[in-house]
Amino acid sequence: MNFKKYSVIMYAILLFLISVAFVVYIFPKDKKFQYSFSQGSPWLHNDLMAPFDFPVYKSESEIKAERDSIVQNFIPYFIDDTVVKKLYTDNYVSDLSVFWESNIAIHYDSLEITGFEKNLLDKKVELFLIFADNFLHDKYVKGVVELPDTVSDPAKFRFYLYNGKISKLQFSSSFSILNDVQEGFLSVYEKSGLNSVDSLLGFIFRDYLQENLPTANIIYDKNMSDNILQNQLDEVSTSRGMVQKGELIILKGSIVGEYENKVLLSLKREVEADDSEVNHYIISFGVALLFLSLYFVLFLYLYNHDRKVLNSFKANTFFTLQMLLMIGSVLVVFKYTNVSINVIPYTLFPLLLYTFYKFNVSFIVYLFSVLIAGFFAPNSFEFVFIQTLTGLVAMFSLRNTRKRSQIFISALYVFATYLVLHFGFIFMKQGDFADLMSNEVYIFGISSVLIIIYLPIVYLYEKIFGFLSDFTLMELSDTNNPALRQLAEKSPGTFQHSIQVANLVESVTRELGGNYLLARTGALYHDIGKSEHPDYFIENQSGANIHDNLDLEESAQRIISHVNSGASLAKKFNLPAQVIDFITTHHGTSLTKYFYNTWVNQNPDRTPNITNFKYPGPKPNSIETVVMMMADAIEAASRTLKSYTPESIEKIVASIIDSQLADGQYDNVDITMKQITSAKKIFADKISTIYHSRIVYPEINKKN
Repeated sequence: MNFKKYSVIMYAILLFLISVAFVVYIFPKDKKFQYSFSQGSPWLHNDLMAPFDFPVYKSESEIKAERDSIVQNFIPYFIDDTVVKKLYTDNYVSDLSVFWESNIAIHYDSLEITGFEKNLLDKKVELFLIFADNFLHDKYVKGVVELPDTVSDPAKFRFYLYNGKISKLQFSSSFSILNDVQEGFLSVYEKSGLNSVDSLLGFIFRDYLQENLPTANIIYDKNMSDNILQNQLDEVSTSRGMVQKGELIILKGSIVGEYENKVLLSLKREVEADDSEVNHYIISFGVALLFLSLYFVLFLYLYNHDRKVLNSFKANTFFTLQMLLMIGSVLVVFKYTNVSINVIPYTLFPLLLYTFYKFNVSFIVYLFSVLIAGFFAPNSFEFVFIQTLTGLVAMFSLRNTRKRSQIFISALYVFATYLVLHFGFIFMKQGDFADLMSNEVYIFGISSVLIIIYLPIVYLYEKIFGFLSDFTLMELSDTNNPALRQLAEKSPGTFQHSIQVANLVESVTRELGGNYLLARTGALYHDIGKSEHPDYFIENQSGANIHDNLDLEESAQRIISHVNSGASLAKKFNLPAQVIDFITTHHGTSLTKYFYNTWVNQNPDRTPNITNFKYPGPKPNSIETVVMMMADAIEAASRTLKSYTPESIEKIVASIIDSQLADGQYDNVDITMKQITSAKKIFADKISTIYHSRIVYPEINKKN
């Protein structure tokens, strides 16, 4: 036993050392700024002077805003394509004339028109070409510009026109717009009347015109614009001004304002950037000291306040896994993404811890995990403060819940707490309502929504570690469960006894601070082994007693057999180990006193084989199972009382509990005399309530 105890302690220490090694390994080894500060909070250190010259850097948001402004207000660059201009002012009309002669005029004879009509048509062509030439000269003298589709008001569109030497700012209103030029050119053609020529020939000329409409000579130069824009973006300064060596930065006790915060952040950046003289081994040693101290204090807390956790391989593994998962998730988000680490659903961790372990242990493990994660947070104090309080709210909101829907209500509570704390820090730092709906609000919202993965993770942990959640216990305590239904059908007397015991156990365990839901569930199943041979037990008999035909030792063995039969049935019905504990321990290593005492009285000169009358055990090992042992014996014994007075009930309750205590049945349970005294009182009160005196109804006299 001692070997197992010390092996678990060594295992716990090993896990702590592995955790420390992991944290030391992942912890950044860069040089750290020696001061902690937060905008809106007092400067808690001595007066700070600039140790060297350094620039005051702009924040990422400020730089982004400047760059966005440059992009939004950038004026594009255009060039004047003289080739296009020459084409449409010198050659285009002559090309139209050639096309007419070679594709239209040669078909005059086939049209069967008179000479007069031919002359009239030629005159129309000549006038069209003259009007077209005048139109194009007029437009291209001003210049034809093609505007981007995104331009909403062409009259206000500005651009730089580069002529090969200089760039000059221009407005599009000083030029001809390409769309207007093309529509105007087609309008000249329509007015010429040439479209009245034979349909086929007219289509040929019209299609040619539409395929060769005038194009812009003032053209957007993408390469030049992109290069100039990039140069302007590259010229955005990352700093504003300089701080000279020896210049006062902030006085002790002063509030860290917006400007002071920027100066301090700039100094921090300069200090941490220069790691030329940093010894990474010393940094690792310092990190190791910090986290060894942290884990050592956690170890001492568990050793002094809940040694049962340290004595459990399962508990040590679970707590270590939870801490490493939380720290690891912070590392991944912090190191490999640009997302705020507040997106991680931190409150999920205390909820999972609290689902399977007591509040004091769950919260202290979560608190230590948050302290470690705080080293990765941009503002450690604010991070630890918010996550600690929100974790507490999450645990309180899910306390003693028996409904799965409660997790959604918990998510709302968590989000509301995040908002309150976030707004509180905003007001404290800025003193106004600006930035209330910052990106962090949406980040906290995502974190709160992610809490809903609590339910599948609880199910997963139950399967991996063999845990029992309240949700599962509620399902098991349903009397329609196959094992309980079988008990009710085959052993109705035992089933009623189990119901009464479950009520007693729940009441007492609740008062003693144990897991009353586990105790009630275990009590319902503690006697399921009696369903194998219900006629062995008095509560299921009606008439003949089978033990009248058996010797005392055999009767004792048949009674004792319900423990092993119950454990076997429990495994058949896939009941969890925690429930099976109630089956195997509810009699502990006690004797079947009726048969044992009877045998001794009948055989005064013989020494009994005590093992034939003794339950196999083990003894109860928790508050819940020891209360189960008390309740089982008290409920059965209370049925034999001839009168139910407070004195007789208190006497039999005290007698049974004192007898079990003297027999050493409570040796494996950490229970105090104060708790035992409290249990006696509660049992007596409950038994009195169950078997209270009833009114005797009078009979009607015959003469009436």
